[in-house]
Order: sequence, then structure tokens, then C-alpha cells
Amino acid sequence: MQTRVSMALELSLKRRIYRRFKSVLMVLFTLACVVGGILLLADATINHPKQMSAVRDWMASTWLVWLAWRMVLYAALVWGIWKIWHAPGFKPAWRTALLRMAAISLLFILVSEYALLHGMVGG
Repeated sequence: MQTRVSMALELSLKRRIYRRFKSVLMVLFTLACVVGGILLLADATINHPKQMSAVRDWMASTWLVWLAWRMVLYAALVWGIWKIWHAPGFKPAWRTALLRMAAISLLFILVSEYALLHGMVGG
């Protein structure tokens, strides 16, 4: 016969396994949706090359609007990091992890912007 404590531990373990399984399923579902979207875009590009070329030309002609949009997104990212840094209860032990995430984000932004600029200029 199980004791009350062992039953509680078993229930706690089942909950943790369920939560882990649920999070893994959510990640896999998100990944499947992203891959599906990319495949749909590739299919549309192959089947309708003239229309997709027109979309590409439109995006190239409105590059300044897209640059402004990206700057707004980057500003929102910086604002969010600043809010987290100055939030009450934000422990000093978490600062290194937040700085690491901010540095990786900055590196990703710089590489992405360089790739976009390099793609627009063409060389």
C-alpha cells in the first residue's frame, strides 16, 4: 500500500512529465507550421514566378519602409530588455543570462542587416 507522500510524489512526477511532453509537442507543432509555411511559399514561387517577382520588386522599391519597420521592432526589443533589467525583483544572478541573450540578439540583428544590405546592393 502506498503512503500519502509517495502518492503525492508520483502525482508530481506525472505532472512534470505531462508538462514536458506538452512543451515538446508545442515546439514540434510550431516547427511543423513554420516548415509548412516555407513549403507553401516555395510552391507559390515555383508555380507563379511572375507574381512573386513582382512582390520582390515591390519590397525592393519600398525598402525604406521595411527598414523603418525593423527599426521599430529593434527599439521594442531594446525597450523590453531595459524593462526586464529594471523590473522589481530582477535578481543580479539573472543579469549575465540577460546580457548573453542581448548580445546574441545584437549579433543576429547585425548579421541579418548585413545580409539584407548585401542582397539589395548585389555585391
